[in-house]
Amino acid sequence: MKKILFPTDFSDAAQNAEDYAYELALQYNLELHFIHSIDVTKKYLNMSMMNSGDPSVPGFEPELILKTVEEEKKTANANLDKLKEKAEKQNITSQVKLSSGNMHEDVIQYAKEKEIDLIVMGTHGASGFHEAFIGSNAQKVVRLSPVPVLTIKEKPNDVKFENVVFASDFVEDEIIDLLPKVKDTASFLGSGLDVVYINTPTHFERTDVSLKRMMSALEKHDVSFSQCDVFNDFDIEDGIVNYANHRDADLIILITHGFSGLKKLFNDNITEAVVNSAKRPVLSVNLQS
Repeated sequence: MKKILFPTDFSDAAQNAEDYAYELALQYNLELHFIHSIDVTKKYLNMSMMNSGDPSVPGFEPELILKTVEEEKKTANANLDKLKEKAEKQNITSQVKLSSGNMHEDVIQYAKEKEIDLIVMGTHGASGFHEAFIGSNAQKVVRLSPVPVLTIKEKPNDVKFENVVFASDFVEDEIIDLLPKVKDTASFLGSGLDVVYINTPTHFERTDVSLKRMMSALEKHDVSFSQCDVFNDFDIEDGIVNYANHRDADLIILITHGFSGLKKLFNDNITEAVVNSAKRPVLSVNLQS
């Protein structure tokens, strides 16, 4: 691992992840990249041009929006410069990028162009009906990113990765074949690795059957672990979060399929629900990467 990308909209949610980005770069001697997108302003600009001269759409006069865009760019560049200065004070090599497209598309494109190894970004949960979903930009980055995405919900008291939890059903060969990447991640962070299968009433199976399948997958890829568990809960996403709490994990690792349609939607929804609800950091690794 050599490069980290930190997308930010300068919100509180983004700032919660800021310490992780700096600390990871500092601890592991990584290059730190910052990106900010003014995609919302661009959409406003497009709307303004479409409705130019229409007095029924107040606030969309082209001159006013152009001025707003320039002010937004000036503020964004100043904020990016502050992030870069903070990195330089810690002897962290850094780069900044101000983009003007859709945020998730800009992040993914930049990650490909700069050969980024890890994206670190803040997110926040919702409540009620929307509890199973995270913000649309973060959701798309998690689902479509060609590199692992570390999502942070709360500002950390201490940035550490002493104990990592990896949750899976250990059924699909494609996911099992990514176990070496999970092992390498834990090894890179210097972490112990707990592996867990969540047993639910809907998909109940005997513990010995689950453990046999898990051990077979782990032995196939020579993955050492601190703990190999079957954890009972009412649903998978709550089980992952509750097990991580039980083990006082510093990080949860999940594998996504990266599909935007119905195929594998249930599995990806589990990842998104965990990212949304877990107070602990979540590392999402895309199967398509």
